[in-house]
Amino acid sequence: MKKKTYYVAIHSGETFGEILQEKGASPYDFEIEATDEEVRSLNILLGNFAGEDAETFWDSHIPFQAYNERRENDGYDQTLEQVYQRIYELGTPETKQQMEEMGLLVNQRHQPREKGERPV
Repeated sequence: MKKKTYYVAIHSGETFGEILQEKGASPYDFEIEATDEEVRSLNILLGNFAGEDAETFWDSHIPFQAYNERRENDGYDQTLEQVYQRIYELGTPETKQQMEEMGLLVNQRHQPREKGERPV
């Protein structure tokens, strides 16, 4: 199948993210190249993330509980990591570089840094 260019916007609120076909239609975070099936797959992940986000809503109202003590956050974190991993896999070279520089990939976070390199 032929790949097309899409623009992925990641944001919180009522919708976690959206996949745009036009560059200027809305602000976006990442550019990807994907088939229709790959876009559907990413869209499902974005929908899953919105559900995980809703699961954490009530816990956010409990004062004095650390983020990592809330089990509901595990699903949220895992789904977010899956979304970023999929965007990376479909991303243009510029998107991949941007995500690497931002430290958004789980397997990057625990790698030792070169001397003088900034922490992520």
